[in-house]
Amino acid sequence: MRGKRKPALATQLDLAVTSPDADVARLKAQVRESARNEPGVYLMRGAHGEVLYVGKSTQVRTRLLSYFRLPWPEHRHARLLRETTRIEWEAHPSEFAALLREVRLIRAHLPRYNVRSARPLDKWWVITIAKGPAPRLRIQRASAAARSRDIAQMVGPFASRRPLQDALRVLNDALGLRDCTDRVPMHMRDVAGLFDDMHPAMQRTPGCHRFETRRCLGPCVGAPSEYEYRAQLARAKAVLEGRDDSPQQQLVREMAVASAALSYERAGWLRDRLTALQELEGQLGRVRQALTRPSFVYAVPGRDADDRLYLVRHGRVMAEARCSDPDAVNAIQAIEARPVQPPTGAMVDQLDELLLVESWFRGRNGDGALVADTVVGALEQLAAHVRTLQQP
Repeated sequence: MRGKRKPALATQLDLAVTSPDADVARLKAQVRESARNEPGVYLMRGAHGEVLYVGKSTQVRTRLLSYFRLPWPEHRHARLLRETTRIEWEAHPSEFAALLREVRLIRAHLPRYNVRSARPLDKWWVITIAKGPAPRLRIQRASAAARSRDIAQMVGPFASRRPLQDALRVLNDALGLRDCTDRVPMHMRDVAGLFDDMHPAMQRTPGCHRFETRRCLGPCVGAPSEYEYRAQLARAKAVLEGRDDSPQQQLVREMAVASAALSYERAGWLRDRLTALQELEGQLGRVRQALTRPSFVYAVPGRDADDRLYLVRHGRVMAEARCSDPDAVNAIQAIEARPVQPPTGAMVDQLDELLLVESWFRGRNGDGALVADTVVGALEQLAAHVRTLQQP
């Protein structure tokens, strides 16, 4: 006879439909009785089972009880409690495990009480390239990009929108790419043979002055062929991927000419444009470093000897295993032996996880002593760490 399936979350608190104050009081009493101070994540659910909020803490009981001390109705988390009919939580062996689980739960549910500071994708901006005959470089929230279905490529993440605007304006001008809205219809030269000269599609005038000043190829008036436009778009992708610095070099040459002609105002203007591109390149360098990070295994000592191994590839956790489970360790070794496929770009749906891993290993929490190239090496590092802790 099969046993009952174990629930995904360790603890679940249900409230009867009574007054909000009575519900909150009952919930507080149950948290006091059942919750423990250990690393973990927790979910607050509404009346229809929807996830209202996801959080994590190294001391779950203390964190949950802190919500009940907040002033109502001034504090939003106090208001959250009045909407909560159930709290679920699960324990994890380490802070890293809890962080990883929190990121994945937020990604799965996108709770409305997790504002930008707690919803990783909402904190960041990305450059996207859409599909279509004349795609444009567009700046979007990472969360919006994750929901979009018309994106062919995404580059990022970036912490601020303003520097991106300046850099993309310079890049568009250098390569002749359009920056008008998607509402402007495009008519490439390839289809000119389908219309006579008097057809409205061939009688358009540009919607801006960039075509006349030779800063846009003019796909809105059928000036370039689709091949010509896409060739410049390919150059833009190469710049964003760090494979082409010709726009920067062109600005350097123009600055030298302006300085030689004593045109210092123009030289300063060109310098500002060059700085915008250089700042963009600096931000992209951090992302490329995370994506091209070689595969490694991270060993994490856990609570109650629940030590874990995490296989990290291109900045994302690809697999994990309990060190005490031989089958799980063998499984992660099998994944480790597979060829590493180079990334085609930051994956929007897992961008939050990449940011978590990059921040963890850059900051004070990243424990380089427990990182190794292989599973065997990570286990050896972990064993040495345990021996060090056991020494008097």
